[in-house]
Amino acid sequence: MENDFRSDDREGPLTSSQARDTLDRLGLDGVRLAERVVTPWWYHLTLGLIVGVLTAAQVLPGAASFVVVALGIVAILLLTTTYSRRYGIFITQPAGSRGKRLLRVISGVLALAMLAALVVKFTGTDPRWGLLPAALAFGATLVLGRRYDDVLRDELAHDAGGRA
Repeated sequence: MENDFRSDDREGPLTSSQARDTLDRLGLDGVRLAERVVTPWWYHLTLGLIVGVLTAAQVLPGAASFVVVALGIVAILLLTTTYSRRYGIFITQPAGSRGKRLLRVISGVLALAMLAALVVKFTGTDPRWGLLPAALAFGATLVLGRRYDDVLRDELAHDAGGRA
């Protein structure tokens, strides 16, 4: 099987030392990328507010809930686009297994918060109780989102390339 990666114009596969050099350079690229993936202080705070409002919107009557959810989705798109343009990075998936597990935990907590808000709505409970799941969603987004960033940077710098 022929290798298409060559470090110069000569024919033939890479030598083992050339392959090691290439892997070392890839590991350094992961470290450089991890240094660039810096989330500003306002990102998770803003995202948490949006998610909290989306959660609280579940207890609103009628079409108001749909309007707030639609506006929340637009707000999330604006937030992620602003971040991507400003920092030149758009992360679409976790870099390793720890990030995947943490993302599942975050998703589970947010889903439970949304379900709790829906329970408040459909059981006829005082709508102010919907603020509890909204506060949970906000806190989880803020705290676990920052933790996810730390894990992502660590995995980019160390685990993903297996080097560094």
